[in-house]
Amino acid sequence: MIIEELLGKRCLIKETARFGNSGVNEVKVLEIAPSRNWVKLMNSYGNKYWKPTSEIQVIEVLIDLKTGKPLN
Repeated sequence: MIIEELLGKRCLIKETARFGNSGVNEVKVLEIAPSRNWVKLMNSYGNKYWKPTSEIQVIEVLIDLKTGKPLN
């Protein structure tokens, strides 16, 4: 998936850390650096941070559901 397609979307990502720890997190992609090597993310707690694109793997793009409307 092209990183620009994720701008403004909620995603499940797997973050890999430099020390071997990794985990799955829900984030929203806020910005993409012109070099495309960095993305600015916001986690579910509202914390914003920059992460190298080489250290994230997109698992799934989450769909925003509207209340009262069934998903077809």
